[in-house]
Amino acid sequence: MAIESKMNRGPIGRSSKKEVNKSGNWNWIIILFIIAIAGGGWYFFSSDDGTVDQTDSGSGGISISTGEYQAVFLDNGQVYFGELNQNRGQFYTLTDVFYLQSGAAGIDQVSSLSLTKLGNEAHGPEDRMEINVEHILFIEDMKGDSKVVQAINDYKTSN
Repeated sequence: MAIESKMNRGPIGRSSKKEVNKSGNWNWIIILFIIAIAGGGWYFFSSDDGTVDQTDSGSGGISISTGEYQAVFLDNGQVYFGELNQNRGQFYTLTDVFYLQSGAAGIDQVSSLSLTKLGNEAHGPEDRMEINVEHILFIEDMKGDSKVVQAINDYKTSN
């Protein structure tokens, strides 16, 4: 039996057939793993090129109605209203920007919200925001008869 086991091992210093097969199997597994990782990376980067599908909301992209107002909810709790457009890359552009500002009024310190136009602040920003996509929680299209859209239209007609 001792002689028989030595005969099955093969020549000294060389691998047996079983070791070659195991090594060959691992090579195939590694090659398939690399192909799967490369395919996944290709799919991720080719399908998420930063563009927004403005016509087909079923494709996984965010559907933005052009010419209408959107409410953009950010992860810091701030909400901005305006016309949202998608640039290539990590940023959306919001123009004709408004936001809600709270203030205290009267003796009872009753909080009231007012719609404020971006650009009227002390630092004088332009009426345009570049918003990092990673900080957007969600986006809502606003109806034409919403109170915010009515306030925006009233602001535009008075100025």
